[in-house]
Amino acid sequence: MDTRAKTLEYEELKEKFRLGGGQKAIDKIHAVGKFTARERVERFLDPGTFREINLWAQPTRTGFPSDQKDSPGDALVSGFGKVNGRQICIYAHDFTVLGGSQASAQYWKTCKVIQSAVKFGIPYVGLIDSGGVRIQDAFGLNAGTGISRNAAVWYAPAVASGVVPSLSLTLGASYAGTAYSPFLADVFFMVDKPYCYMSLASPELLKSVTFKDVTREEIGAPRLHAEVTGSCDYLGETEEDVLEKGRKLLGFLPPNCREKPPFIDTGDDPGRVAEALLDIVEADPKASYDMHKVIAQIIDNGDFLELKKEYAKNLIVGFARLGGKAVGIIANNPAVLDGAIDLRSSEKEARFIRYCDSFNVPLIFLVDTPGYVKDHELEMLGFARHAAMAGYAICEATVPKILVFIKRCYGNGQMAMGSRQTGADLVYAWPVADIRLIKFEEAIEAVLKKPFKEIDDTEIEAFRLKYYDSPRNAGALLMVDDIINPAFTRPVLIDALEVTANKKETLPAKKHGNIPQ
Repeated sequence: MDTRAKTLEYEELKEKFRLGGGQKAIDKIHAVGKFTARERVERFLDPGTFREINLWAQPTRTGFPSDQKDSPGDALVSGFGKVNGRQICIYAHDFTVLGGSQASAQYWKTCKVIQSAVKFGIPYVGLIDSGGVRIQDAFGLNAGTGISRNAAVWYAPAVASGVVPSLSLTLGASYAGTAYSPFLADVFFMVDKPYCYMSLASPELLKSVTFKDVTREEIGAPRLHAEVTGSCDYLGETEEDVLEKGRKLLGFLPPNCREKPPFIDTGDDPGRVAEALLDIVEADPKASYDMHKVIAQIIDNGDFLELKKEYAKNLIVGFARLGGKAVGIIANNPAVLDGAIDLRSSEKEARFIRYCDSFNVPLIFLVDTPGYVKDHELEMLGFARHAAMAGYAICEATVPKILVFIKRCYGNGQMAMGSRQTGADLVYAWPVADIRLIKFEEAIEAVLKKPFKEIDDTEIEAFRLKYYDSPRNAGALLMVDDIINPAFTRPVLIDALEVTANKKETLPAKKHGNIPQ
């Protein structure tokens, strides 16, 4: 057989393998509205850039009938390609082959993708759709010589964490081993469809142990993870939406921890003045508003990629650009829980801060909070240690930290949202900002040692001007660098990013810190 004939033979075999479980299996996938693994990969990557590796992988042959036939790629499509012109590594479970289930060759391929990403200094992305561990592997029949077992798919992402960005998109089933992958990635997105769910155990397995009937939706629905567990970072209505948002997220991040995020000219004037901000936020301390409206006026083109939108809505986190530079936004939302900080929002904030700090994304804090929620039930749940997470993360972060007191910051709100003492590089305040540790009434009673109702108006006004004329008093005490016109917040922040761009801050040498948990 000559070279041309042999090449043709392999090209035909490749095309056969690329069909995964075959056309009938592909048709079944399409019938429920899903994309196949290859379709997902092609949609996620720039057209024509995918280069597949390890297509020829096969499961170890055992006595099980399923191992006696070809299982293309061992139910995993893997390789590398480009997103917006930048290289990434990628893998996708192929549900047309043995339900995308995990076994030794697939484990090895997954780890190959992750370890290659670390070696090459580029992000990796996992597209999850798997029935979990293959029964043969569960019984140890596919051990294989020198092939990574399932524990390696925990080890590899743990080592990669903080070195290269990682993204997990759950677009179908996710049981057992594949349910760990999203939690080990930096962030994970889900599609809000009935065929998408994630749990460590299946309803059938739970029933065999607990003798209770539960549904997939009750233990693993996308909305459960978006609204209740807080595990899902973005909930998309369609697979196209989830894939597009995943591409967008990578655009805010550098390829690895040693580089800075890419600059993109968004066309939005850096000097743009937002007069609308003067109307969105009223001077009345009791007047509420939606912080999303403030963010939209400040950032480039109002384009904001919010994470964990359905979880702990009293705090907003997400990525945007200011003058073309990527930033992480952390903002209280007075429209929900009055912007007070609770257990869930503390965790949400801490994780996002550490995410941004890992990949050199500057942080912008927009503050309007009465401080921590006062609730005995939260205290019994360990609120104190959860609250400490946010303060720890702020102090630990070495990226530029720029703070704007929009309105209120009471009590320990400064610990939760940052201050000069917790390492903020530049601190600004709007004229309506009210920054204080305790309530005005409590302070004047403590100083004058008599009930508030017995204090006359002259004494009250004198006390207010001396101690509580915020933010002027905060400026006098060097708590803020400048009191700015709200309409000029955008250009002020863009200048702040420019001046802090080359910030160098080194923490004491250590292996790693131990964040409160």
